[in-house]
Amino acid sequence: MEQTQSPHLALVPDVFDAVIKGIDYSDNRGWIPWAWAALVRAGDVPEQLDESDEDYAAHVITLVALGYLYERFQDVYAGTEGDDELMIEVLGSDRPFITDIDVARYCERHGYASLEDPETGPGLLQEAAKNRRVEVKARLRELLGDGRLFTSLVISGIPEPEPEYDEDGREIETPRPGDPLAENAFDDQFAGVTSDLSNAEAYEWLTR
Repeated sequence: MEQTQSPHLALVPDVFDAVIKGIDYSDNRGWIPWAWAALVRAGDVPEQLDESDEDYAAHVITLVALGYLYERFQDVYAGTEGDDELMIEVLGSDRPFITDIDVARYCERHGYASLEDPETGPGLLQEAAKNRRVEVKARLRELLGDGRLFTSLVISGIPEPEPEYDEDGREIETPRPGDPLAENAFDDQFAGVTSDLSNAEAYEWLTR
């Protein structure tokens, strides 16, 4: 099947960095931008985050939810209990961050409330991201299929090979094959990942 051209993403650096730094696992192969690109192709989110967009806060929460989903999957895949507390810090008084009021309005619109930390920005953000994580997981399953989504998450958590150096001590740069945002970017690993029965618990978590 012919692949749709990949979008040209422009995620706000400060917000994207906050997501990456706020999760316990390295996104070694760019799963979060790849998943965002899938949502872009479906028309769910924009290619570029515009701070003046009335839906800016909702889009930031979606980006946070992708990081949250990636982290939680890696916990389950590693067989650890993990900590479901959200550590991604995107709250602030000014753009590009979102405010407590932004999150409160989002939660009010969606009917979310924090029972543990009522009326606090971090508590409401935790609740918003947790619910959005469930929604975005279901949406990615719908858009990508269970096997492709599962493969992408597994492969993205595998550390990249150690760099190689030339005789002068300079690192040899090896370009990644293909388009890292393409829908089929992880498909060449599909058979090996999905045939490993030790992954059953993580697959069950992802698909329920």
